[in-house]
Amino acid sequence: MAWCTMVMVKAPVLLKYKLSYAGREAGEQQIRYETSRKGQRMVLTADVALPLPRTKQRWVSEMDQRGVPLKFSERVEGRQNRVYQVEFLRDEGVVVTKGEPEFVLPYTTDYHDPLSLLLVLGRASEDVLTLPMVGGRVHAERMGNETLTMPWGEVEATSWRLRPGVSLVYFDASGYPLKFSQQVGEHVFEANLQEIVHEPEPEAQPKKKSRRRGGRRRRRRR
Repeated sequence: MAWCTMVMVKAPVLLKYKLSYAGREAGEQQIRYETSRKGQRMVLTADVALPLPRTKQRWVSEMDQRGVPLKFSERVEGRQNRVYQVEFLRDEGVVVTKGEPEFVLPYTTDYHDPLSLLLVLGRASEDVLTLPMVGGRVHAERMGNETLTMPWGEVEATSWRLRPGVSLVYFDASGYPLKFSQQVGEHVFEANLQEIVHEPEPEAQPKKKSRRRGGRRRRRRR
């Protein structure tokens, strides 16, 4: 896939989801798209009640202007806490992970992380994609269009099936993920979008004025 053809989601924007597991309420999730000095930043936070044990999760992806990941981090708090980080050091030719598992890979291609993957699928024109991830590949197949009933009305959505595993992701015309569906054991885990909040652009910080006055400093007469 040509990275330069990908259109970035307009940021800043906050997406709010409700989670369900086996038809029962399972918590809440948010995805925030932000701009950064190097490109774009995505932050996912989730409070997952089901399946047990209950966890709080935070994923952060730092990307360049093309949407290529520079750094990804994942923090999970629950019965056991876990922190995992990946640095994609393209100039140095390596990918470095910290946490479990911990290793160094050669940087042979532009890798994805779970959040940058959403940017790609939300704007892809292909019907089939194979996307390299750290530790494997994701095979994505476009399944066609489907009308979803959202809190604000009916929306035409494009669905993608992801493998390995059995996952479905639905996107609207703007590239926002409307729904996630994944088989977890004998039940289905879902995230359904409830609200899209377009946030104002952060104001540019005014330059600080120097307190130092120009010119030569006069000496006091004694």
